[in-house]
Amino acid sequence: MLRVILSVILFLFLMTSFAQQKDVFSELDKAINKEWYYVQIKEQRIDSLKSLLQQKTFIHNQKEQYQLYRRIADEYTVYVFDSAMCYYRKAIDMAYNVNNPASIAQTLSNYGHLLVSVGYYKEAIDTLNKVDIEQLKGEDIQEYYSYKVRAYYDLADYIKDDFYSPQYRQIANAYVDSVSKYAVEGTIKPVLTKALYYLVNWKPDSSSFYFKYAYDNLSPDLHQQAVIHSSLGFIDVEEGRRNSGIEHLVNSAIADIKTVTKEATSLRVLSRYLYQDGEVQKAYKYVQQAKKDADFFGSKQRILEVSEIFPAIEGAKLIEEERKKETAFKYAWIVSLLIVGVLLFLIIVYRQLFNLRKIWISITKSNKELKVLNTQLNEANRIKEKYIGHFFNTSSGYINKLEEISKALNKLLSSNNPVKLKTVLKKINPRKEREQLFHNFDEVFLSLFPDFIKEVDSFILPENKYVLKSGQLLNTELRILALIRLGIIDNETIAQVLDVSINTIYTYKTKAKNKSDLSAEDFFKRLNDIKTVV
Repeated sequence: MLRVILSVILFLFLMTSFAQQKDVFSELDKAINKEWYYVQIKEQRIDSLKSLLQQKTFIHNQKEQYQLYRRIADEYTVYVFDSAMCYYRKAIDMAYNVNNPASIAQTLSNYGHLLVSVGYYKEAIDTLNKVDIEQLKGEDIQEYYSYKVRAYYDLADYIKDDFYSPQYRQIANAYVDSVSKYAVEGTIKPVLTKALYYLVNWKPDSSSFYFKYAYDNLSPDLHQQAVIHSSLGFIDVEEGRRNSGIEHLVNSAIADIKTVTKEATSLRVLSRYLYQDGEVQKAYKYVQQAKKDADFFGSKQRILEVSEIFPAIEGAKLIEEERKKETAFKYAWIVSLLIVGVLLFLIIVYRQLFNLRKIWISITKSNKELKVLNTQLNEANRIKEKYIGHFFNTSSGYINKLEEISKALNKLLSSNNPVKLKTVLKKINPRKEREQLFHNFDEVFLSLFPDFIKEVDSFILPENKYVLKSGQLLNTELRILALIRLGIIDNETIAQVLDVSINTIYTYKTKAKNKSDLSAEDFFKRLNDIKTVV
């Protein structure tokens, strides 16, 4: 009797859980169907702000323009990456124009956060390191340090090795302490940062405690609710509470849709878990939405993250469709004597083949696009390397020939017409040709590394920053560093290219290194980390 009662209770519990989960998926589907409405409201806000920029009141008021740029950038931050980037840069430029250090610091901080969220970790850290912390006040300080926490945690997760990742996590952990140090009482950011710390260091109970405390006691906005639900969902699934975890992820996705957050990860993670549970149709529906959001947002990292799971889910859907086709064939054989059955069978097969063809075309197109993109990237790199090598070989050979001709003509001065020979010699000027070679090299190099001087200045002492003469692209010292960045590290080769002695090369390299407080190894590592423009 007791066994029967327990069985009934268990059955009722499972039915209740199933009904609740069905309800949350229903709410998610409603939110997706209503997405156009939330997007429309977002676009209206953005258009309203942009229209203010055209009004006379704001055109001649740079401070007001700065505020509008900031507000537009904030609207775009989780919506359209390129637009957010554009308006943050405009806001930064305007902050410099009005010479407002506090605005510069705050905008650089927010811009760094944007770069972190799209996976531009080096650029994000460089940007955050430029922030003058003394200009930040109140909650802005804790926000700044929380961005650094996120940057180093995400960078560690991106690298996923046993050497650098622990170092980056250690740096992030130190910044967690900074967030706590500058915490403003009653604000949510320090609590969420602490929760993230325990999540990364995998103390799920502590992490859940802080996330739930923030949710219940600190009135998170809708975007923060999405973050909390997403994190709790991950914890619950990993801890074996799969139904609860799925429900959290669904609630996170709903909040993301209502806030028009296109850079979100909840739908992608939810799709992966549904795929693992064998719910292929749901997984495919939601991963399609995640892919659409990632494409709209425009971040390569988000597109890549969705692309990692999309083919698997799409393939599973393909297999499921094939299984349906096999089932249809079996039932069609049974009812093949019935005309109606045959007609229904043909219709089903036709539709399935049509859908399968569309899916296959989509997969083939995606693969072709990836191959084309990889080919273009490889070609670009090869062209740059070959062009620079060809440039030096041709130009150096030309100058050497000029020098040989000059020597040969000097020997002919004793011939019948020395006056004419001297006239010819005056027209040949190897020094001028070599200067032109250097100028051409400077132009080509700076087209590949437009921020080279700025990047070098970033890791030398402020008082030692390079100041070039008018019309000068690179001086000898910077030119030596440029050659090293291109992989030409042999001092004798550099000396031959620049037409100076090896001792001169040693002197310039030592002088450049001494401008920084870095060790020689770190100095040249930072130099080689400077990126080219693809």
